[in-house]
Amino acid sequence: MKLSQIESEASRLSGRIPEEERMALQKSLIALCKVRWKEIRGEEPRDRLERAVWQLDPPLADLFLDLCASQDVRLDDVLHGLNPARGLALVALAEIGEGEEEEVRIIHEPMMLFDSSDAAMHYAKKISAFLRGEIPFPPIHPHSSRSSLWKGLALVAESMKRCDASSAVVIMGLLCGKPQAVDDGLERLRSRLLNVGMRFLGIDDDHVRYSLHGRERKPLSRRQTAGILAEIRAAWLS
Repeated sequence: MKLSQIESEASRLSGRIPEEERMALQKSLIALCKVRWKEIRGEEPRDRLERAVWQLDPPLADLFLDLCASQDVRLDDVLHGLNPARGLALVALAEIGEGEEEEVRIIHEPMMLFDSSDAAMHYAKKISAFLRGEIPFPPIHPHSSRSSLWKGLALVAESMKRCDASSAVVIMGLLCGKPQAVDDGLERLRSRLLNVGMRFLGIDDDHVRYSLHGRERKPLSRRQTAGILAEIRAAWLS
């Protein structure tokens, strides 16, 4: 779906709210989501890969849904009686304003679910489990018809227990560096990537340089990374 269509739906759901009030609501919702991650992520891990992911906020939609699933009273306090669909719509509009296309696309599905479906809370609980790494990653069959690029990004996602491009680009950047024996998580991931013929070479302006089976390919853009990870996320949550 085009971003303009998502923006139109978000505008419809958010309703008519004075601009000053809308901005204050958006700021409070985003701040609460960020606080939520600090509460549920646990202690800082020693492993370099895990620590990198620990430091990065997951998609705001996932954190919002975790608050919904746990029926956190702070969310009700911020929303002042507005339903969750309107809250998600406000977050979506804020992300559109920041140019965060990937985040907006992740918000879209739950935003529409909460607007019209009884399955919304079930979905929120599933995302809450996903956020905590409690949903097993679907096995990748060695003879799968998926491309080596898809398989490589799936391995990155599995290692992070996440499917957002912001985290993936950071991890791919770490993999471009020289191997360090003490970074067990990174070295395990590097080894698994080599098994599917993938190696990350460098990052230039958010474009990831990589090779497949010893041959350098066209750099991977942030949008391409997000698109493939969206497919992987859908398969993971199905």
